[in-house]
Amino acid sequence: MDRDPARLMAASTPPPASTGVPAAGVPATAPVTATAHRSNNLDALRLIGALAVIFGHAYHIVGRPFENPVVAGYPVQTLGVVIFFSISGYLITASWSRTRNPVSYFAARSLRIFPALILVVLVCMFVIGPLVTVLPMGQYFGGFPSTLGQVRELPDASNVWTYLSNIILRPQYELPGVWGDHPYPNAVNGSLWTLPAEFFCYLLVPLVFLFPKVARIPVIALLLAASVWYSMTPPLDSAVIWHSRISDNALMWVFFAAGAILRLLAERGMKFRTDVAVGLLAVYLVIAGTLPQHTTKIAWLFLPYIVLTIGLASTPYVRRASRYGDLSYGLYLWAFPVQQLVIDLWGVQRMSVNLVVVTLITAALALASWHAVEHPSLKLKDRIVRRFAPSRPQPAPAAGTPVGEPASRS
Repeated sequence: MDRDPARLMAASTPPPASTGVPAAGVPATAPVTATAHRSNNLDALRLIGALAVIFGHAYHIVGRPFENPVVAGYPVQTLGVVIFFSISGYLITASWSRTRNPVSYFAARSLRIFPALILVVLVCMFVIGPLVTVLPMGQYFGGFPSTLGQVRELPDASNVWTYLSNIILRPQYELPGVWGDHPYPNAVNGSLWTLPAEFFCYLLVPLVFLFPKVARIPVIALLLAASVWYSMTPPLDSAVIWHSRISDNALMWVFFAAGAILRLLAERGMKFRTDVAVGLLAVYLVIAGTLPQHTTKIAWLFLPYIVLTIGLASTPYVRRASRYGDLSYGLYLWAFPVQQLVIDLWGVQRMSVNLVVVTLITAALALASWHAVEHPSLKLKDRIVRRFAPSRPQPAPAAGTPVGEPASRS
């Protein structure tokens, strides 16, 4: 079994940023904030994506990877990541298209990703790690950092301090003496691998907008094609940059790029139609069922449109999925270490018991993270957005986009 957490296709993309489309009752020139009224299904979809990741990872973490459910040609946790990246490509592109201000744009992205990430990294490193490590404390903390991401070795030094590199989006999965005897050994938080992949896309979107409007879709299409090509690189042959395997990242970049193209097409008048989405889903399921070896090559043609058609619809009750808080990012950040901790405390239980216990604990942590860290950070983000909001009139919402499409809480 592949022991690299990245190969799990863990859900590790944060909930995306603002759509840039004013909410109902918000003037077109007003900056869209995290407190804007929500009238679509995007929060519910992200919640489903996060739960799909928990469900899929459970099979690996309890030592039953070959029973991992496959949905629409993908392991279920990978499909959760596909949902995140498809939505993110659409919303991040809309955000930059609206603001064109690098200060507010990167402040919004950073305040969505880093505060909650820093919390989970520090808790894993300074609370969970010391409680569960099999090493003496002196050996667990046996090294000290000379620079972030590097450890100056002492006798019996550990790599505990390199775990801080997760804060700068350089994935580090192990803590010394932690969970080495588990069915899925050593990995503390295998979900963090997609964060650098996501943030790289954030950097790329403003660069694409340097091209003339007529060239933006072709440029993104070229990047998408390059990502499809490189995603087929065997893992052992892939380049590794900043501790990230590029072939893994490229597999998700494809869906971000497709979401971005769909946003640009929507701004030019394209509508998301339910009948088209149903037709695409039927064709895709036939292909995935008969030619599964080609799934990853063609999924980007189908899944982002289907995901966004569902997400931008407004379904009663479903659209209120985040009324108690946007828990999707917290669920994704905390689930993996909670799953490992449950194995540490109670051993391998029946899958149904494991999933119920893990989901309840993770949901409680996600709720606490939202109210104590994420929501206050987003309020700060809103102040920054208002401070740097451009005074020029904003473009009208894209055709086919609900008038009440609000900013995502990110």
